[in-house]
Amino acid sequence: MDGSSRKPLAKVEGRRRLRFSGVTVAWRGTPNLDDWVAYIVNGTRSKKLILADHSSERKVKSLLSRLQTLPRRDIEKLAKS
Repeated sequence: MDGSSRKPLAKVEGRRRLRFSGVTVAWRGTPNLDDWVAYIVNGTRSKKLILADHSSERKVKSLLSRLQTLPRRDIEKLAKS
């Protein structure tokens, strides 16, 4: 079978509002690929605050659970670095 008949891989995306800080984090990627990106949605328009990119699904999910307890200032600091 040639490669042209392969189904494109399903993209997964989601968003979660972190209750403690009020920050909304969105993420998207492809299962089993390291193309995941996570970013802050309600940051400023000029700079989209990216928390992680080109990372694995596991990294993004563990990042999300770590962000649950952080205040907004610390999350934005994390995004800039």
